[in-house]
Amino acid sequence: MTQTPSVSRTEQEVHEVTEPYAPNGGRVPKLSGDIRHLIPKLGLREYWYPLCGAGRVGKKPLRIKMLGEDLCLFRGENKGEIVALGDVCPHRGARLSEGDCHFAGTVACPYHGWVFDGTGKNVAVLSEGPQSLVCGKPGTEARHYPTVVLKGIVWGWMGDGEPAALEEDIPEEYFDPKVHVFFNERIYWRTNWEVGLENTMDAHVQYLHRDYLMTLLGGETVSAGRGHMGARPWFTGYGFLLGGGRRRAGPGAPMPAPAVKQADYGNGRKWPKGLWRKYWRWFFKPFFYLMGATGPTMQQERWRSGHQLPGMVHGGRGPMPPTKKPFFLLRPWKQSGDANISFGLYTRYTVPVEEWLTRVWYMHPVVAKNRFVLAWNWLVYWTWARWSCDYNFSQQDMSVMLNLRYDTPEKLSVTDAEVVQWRRLVVTKHFGGRDYPFSYENREPGVPVDDEVMAASS
Repeated sequence: MTQTPSVSRTEQEVHEVTEPYAPNGGRVPKLSGDIRHLIPKLGLREYWYPLCGAGRVGKKPLRIKMLGEDLCLFRGENKGEIVALGDVCPHRGARLSEGDCHFAGTVACPYHGWVFDGTGKNVAVLSEGPQSLVCGKPGTEARHYPTVVLKGIVWGWMGDGEPAALEEDIPEEYFDPKVHVFFNERIYWRTNWEVGLENTMDAHVQYLHRDYLMTLLGGETVSAGRGHMGARPWFTGYGFLLGGGRRRAGPGAPMPAPAVKQADYGNGRKWPKGLWRKYWRWFFKPFFYLMGATGPTMQQERWRSGHQLPGMVHGGRGPMPPTKKPFFLLRPWKQSGDANISFGLYTRYTVPVEEWLTRVWYMHPVVAKNRFVLAWNWLVYWTWARWSCDYNFSQQDMSVMLNLRYDTPEKLSVTDAEVVQWRRLVVTKHFGGRDYPFSYENREPGVPVDDEVMAASS
């Protein structure tokens, strides 16, 4: 009889074998190769998210779906307060959002009249009377989601743990009384939240958006392509900065080639094919100049142009040294034709609704010198900028993502370096938890990104 030799295992090895991977479980899978299947289909939970515009919550409760869950929003007892509860009555499962707000700061279930206050506590059972024996008993409470209203937007904490400080997840301009925020919460993309966010991390803009109206009429030409070098993204602790932040090209990388109006690919292939836009751009540039708005300046480096957890691209810029402005009559012609794509400060937030349905927020914080400028910004936003940026420009992205395959093999380019690191960051936070450390080294002035990108696509 052959005896099986005994094998000694360390406590750590046993722990690794027996403990499964679980969201916020403190154990993170290996972050090598293709890890798309590990990205949470319904987003990260332990974060603050925009729920809806505060103006949408009136006398009747409002139903909002977030991260696969249904929420019931209604007005709180205090002025300006908005409450969010799980949209399920703990009695028999009816929808609280289909009920009524008979008393200030409460919502009543439409089925048996169970009444819940702003904390989710059951404070009355209208079908049984004031002497109800079940009212307020353990298990009769509805789930409560912490909320706050900033700049007309209701923000909600979707996690199970104690809410993080608002300033960790919500950009600094939302705490600045001088900033006004225009926003659009009415756009839905039939794609996954991660697909929608990764759209803002690569080199597609110069090609996909070549016929965006502002570029078509006000741009000099279609871009000939200059993003081939790639760059290593800069980690802030909450996400990564874009080129406008602190992203650096690797040492030894070739210097950017001078801008060319038309690139030659050989064999008679040139891009763009024609240079005819120059004949009319001078005519339209003053119009686009007038349609612009001034965005706030970011004091914290982490809120400059980049991507932030749980799912935001934020176009902030830091303080700039003073420059001499052209003569005011010449300024409209000195500015780039597509410089006002963002209208103020551009922010896109991809909020998971279902696995393949995403609510896409567009936020445009502006700083106006006076109320007349703010009134002009309001007029421009509702007559031009909202359509131009949130629909004409951004729906070109959705036109591609609608049928995009996220389950087929990828062959990534160096311009996808941030995509690779962002996926690793999301997987780390999903399994390890919000405060789990992310292993990443910022390097000045940077390193080549070829090896790590190619490894991720192999």
